[in-house]
This record gives sequence, C-alpha cells and structure tokens, in this order.
Amino acid sequence: MTRKNGIDILEHPVLLRRGIFSTDEAEKILGWPRKQLNPILFRLIRKGKLARIKPGLFCMKPPGTRDLKEGYTQNWFLIARALAGRRPYFVSHYSAMQLHAMTSGSIQTVFVSMAEQLRIPKNLSIPIRLVTIPKNRFWGLEEKWVTNEEKVWVSEIERTLIDASDRPDLAGGMMEIARGLWLVRKEIDSSKLVDSVKRFDSYAAAKRLGFLMEKLGVGLESDLRRLRRFVKASTSYAFLDPTRGKTGPYLSRWRLRLNQDPAEIEKNLMT
Repeated sequence: MTRKNGIDILEHPVLLRRGIFSTDEAEKILGWPRKQLNPILFRLIRKGKLARIKPGLFCMKPPGTRDLKEGYTQNWFLIARALAGRRPYFVSHYSAMQLHAMTSGSIQTVFVSMAEQLRIPKNLSIPIRLVTIPKNRFWGLEEKWVTNEEKVWVSEIERTLIDASDRPDLAGGMMEIARGLWLVRKEIDSSKLVDSVKRFDSYAAAKRLGFLMEKLGVGLESDLRRLRRFVKASTSYAFLDPTRGKTGPYLSRWRLRLNQDPAEIEKNLMT
C-alpha cells in the first residue's frame, strides 16, 4: 500500500489545476479516509505549502511565497468565489474593471457584491471587500475566465460602468472611471447602457455617466438625449466625484456640481 503523504496532494494533477479545494473534494479525489487526510492537510499548512481560507477550504501556495497575497493574483478571484459558496455573488466595481481590461492598475482589493452579509476570516491574507446590494440588483452579469479552467461571475461592461459611477469611491474615482470608459468605448452598447442605468435607478450614476459619455464622445446622441431626459426629473445636484471636496460650479445640463476640472479628466486619458 502506498504511503499517503503531502506530496500526493501537492502534485495531484486535479488538485493542482483547481488550486483551491475543500476537504470533501480532496477526500473524494484522493480516495483517502478523512482521519488520514486531515493530519496531512494541517501538516502542509504548518510547512507553508497550503493556506487555510476557512474551515474545510484550502488553497495551494505557489513555490517561494509566504502567503496568499504573494501568490497568483487570479487565485484571489477564485478565493472570493469559494468564500461565497452557494450564495449569489459577482466580482464588481474596480475588480470588475480589472477583469474587463478597463484599468492597468494592479489588484489591491477584490470587490465582491452580495445580497447577504458574509464573515471574512480574520487570518485571510488577501483583502476582500464585500459590497451589500439588494437582491433586485442581481442582473447584468456574465461568467469570465480567470484561469485556463476556472470562471467567476462578474458584472458586464455596461453594469460595471454603472456600479462604478454610483460608487466612485469603490472604483478609483472619476478619473479612473473615465479612463475605463474610454478604453472600452468601442465595446459599449450605448442603448443598453442607458436602459441599464435607468433600471438601476440611481440619478447620481446616470448624471456622472452621462456627463462622461458626452465629454468623451461615447455613445449615440439619441441615447444621450434619453439619458438627459431621465436626469432632468431630478431636482438635486450630485457631485461629479464624491471622493473630492464639496466645491465647484454647477452644470444644470447634467444636474452635476463639477468638483473636479473636466480638463483634468481629459488630460488623464492622454497619459
């Protein structure tokens, strides 16, 4: 009988491809009894070969790394998916922008939208930020490959722009959102975008997004007119970038207070 050891786990082709696995999955794949498997898993954790994400869930560490934060960044999305489990979720805001190639910024935090509260393990070495949203906002989603074999749920490009415009603080600010809009301008369906932002029902998101679309020449004029009619129903003014100071001139066309110089946004696209 072959002696069961950690090498069998670390070199098993199925577990290697997955990278992240549960005790139940390892037991089924390896065909080992639980009482023999558990001591080996925890020995690998002590040796720094495995990371324990939460009880019963593990992630392989790439050779030469000390924790998950130094490992393969695509695993961060898979870890977020694993933490969500059977609960509905999707990668959102700045993390969705990264998956859609709307920013060149490195991954610092994984933003995940869920309808339920979820406790993140305190010892988890990667930063995951949960954004709680109503159940009726689970739409405009797609599955996207993050490895050669694994997908995660992520907001579509149009929905990503809406989420980001609604919460610029979770998307790097309006300059980063403008850059993202510009990078995917040829992929956007402006009619779908306007329909979606109206469905999202956030005047602030519609105002910021409409302003950027007009400023950057993105979308059909007929769709911009529809968006302007929608925001005109709002009598209040939103700040262009709520992460900045409460100053700046008012723009009645989009019911915005321009607390950021539009020329600064355009200049940022050229760098």
